[in-house]
Amino acid sequence: MSAVEPNLSERFSGLEKRRGPSGIVPLAGDASTRSYFRATYPDGTTEILMLSPNPGKNEEASFLELQIFLSSHGLPVPKVYFHDAHQGLVVLEDLGDHLLETVVDGAATEMVTRLYEEAVDLLLWMRAVIGRSNSSCVAFGLAFDEAKLMQEMDFFMTHFVRGLCRTEPSAAASASLNEFFDKICRILAAEPRIFTHRDYHARNLMVKNASLVMIDFQDARMGPAQYDLASLLRDSYVSVPEDLVETLIERYREGVPEPDRQSSERFRYVFDVMSLQRNVKALGTFGYQISVRGSHRYVSSIPRTAGYVKRNLTRYADFAPFREVLEEFIWGPASLFPPKTHH
Repeated sequence: MSAVEPNLSERFSGLEKRRGPSGIVPLAGDASTRSYFRATYPDGTTEILMLSPNPGKNEEASFLELQIFLSSHGLPVPKVYFHDAHQGLVVLEDLGDHLLETVVDGAATEMVTRLYEEAVDLLLWMRAVIGRSNSSCVAFGLAFDEAKLMQEMDFFMTHFVRGLCRTEPSAAASASLNEFFDKICRILAAEPRIFTHRDYHARNLMVKNASLVMIDFQDARMGPAQYDLASLLRDSYVSVPEDLVETLIERYREGVPEPDRQSSERFRYVFDVMSLQRNVKALGTFGYQISVRGSHRYVSSIPRTAGYVKRNLTRYADFAPFREVLEEFIWGPASLFPPKTHH
């Protein structure tokens, strides 16, 4: 095995008993606290090593449970080859390096359309095969209820408004923000719930052999049908062409069986409200990653994400009273990112 940090050698020790790698290199992580590595073997094959931050705490349990659940339904997820619970190590199928995000960057319109249609069809497939399962899978005991949705809004206030932007809203501004958050969270919490991936976007969809594979699904829970669709089409990392967004929203809606299908107007309204909540939540995550964890790879995503909030907010008259306060604390500050450099 190639040299790795001394504190990692013990965590990888179980690999030697199974199949000793000839080299291990770190990979860029995501917004989680997990670490990823690529192991190369003497025969030229590779695998992905996923390390939980606290060995022996069973923090990988949800990932493993969801992997079994999703694969048992025939859904495309990476294979699990090995698990060392004591070291918090999971050995996974190597899906390569082609994120949907990077594949569509500069790609021909036809390819972008095909991949996004496949991504929407995968959501419909997941909805159809899982249905209203009463499985004991951990995801079915979790939900985007009002408390959870509001918790994410509080996270935004702590880490974007106060943490990253270093602003403190007045009592009146705080009341207005809370009224807005309460309004959208009540609307969403009242919607029928289905199984949701919870983080379904272009950095969590891999392209392997021209088909999509889902990753980072360990936080799955029950939520509105529009949740994953909003994650995909109002993605902080990719700007999907607006005409394609419109087509894909309707593709999903029409793909739902008639008894569960909402009217086009209602489905679009909930989609936009879900996008508002999801994008505000994402700004909170970016604030945390930048100001607390010192990761600046999310800075460039802030203007796009705030732009989605502005666009959706201005679509509906019932959100008009909140435009001024959201301009002050979301798209006004967002316009300062990424910070301008002076030569």
